[in-house]
Amino acid sequence: MKPKRIYRCDGSVDGIFTAIYDAYESRYGHADIVITETDENTNLELFAEYIDTFADEEKSEKVAASIKTKISLDAYEVVIKSALSTKKGRADAIYRFLQLGFATGRSVLNQLSHPYVLPVFELERGVNNEISHYLQFVRFSELKNTILLSRVRPENNIITLIAPHFEDRLTEENWMIYDEGRNLAAIHKSRYPWVLVDGKELNRSSLEQFSDLELDMQIFWQTFVDTIAIKERISEKLQKQMLPNRYREFMREMPYKVK
Repeated sequence: MKPKRIYRCDGSVDGIFTAIYDAYESRYGHADIVITETDENTNLELFAEYIDTFADEEKSEKVAASIKTKISLDAYEVVIKSALSTKKGRADAIYRFLQLGFATGRSVLNQLSHPYVLPVFELERGVNNEISHYLQFVRFSELKNTILLSRVRPENNIITLIAPHFEDRLTEENWMIYDEGRNLAAIHKSRYPWVLVDGKELNRSSLEQFSDLELDMQIFWQTFVDTIAIKERISEKLQKQMLPNRYREFMREMPYKVK
């Protein structure tokens, strides 16, 4: 009996795809291979062989191309969203899904109850739900340099999935969506495509310098919200259901409880 071989990756899309590429190239046998993210706090298994992989763009692109041609573009979208989740075990779930997908083609998307398919769809659903919420709850504030800034802290790595929505709707504006947790920013210059940048390149102090008009509007908005509220009908329980606390951190009009 062969020892289990565990490929460890950094959990990024390129990292997961690289580990999958190396696992296939090894021809060790899918049943004896597991792929994990290095951020998983798991105890080492006795008699298992651990292999650390490092994100390789060329290998990642080959896996991406294979998914698109051998399965479908829809399957590729499902896999990408699953990879952008923060749930533990996502790397191995994607690996199992692709094993079945490469064997059966586009029909894999119809096998919803299959143990290799269901976990990936659950990952995708979690990401889609968060995207839907952020498309509604994102708030922009005008800085002194006239750039519109939105600060967010999503659980999943969705900044690249929500930026196109605002690029389409705020084409004429200069704006930035800054992921506080991952120190990443989607930056859009008027009439240009948005780009993803490392937060280390940003002047953090400028992110707190609001324009005079913005400060006035914040006061006005807070006063408006307080004024229209009917005290006798305020339900904190219902508010939490409709607008969970974790989305409120950068909202001026709603109370936010620090964990």
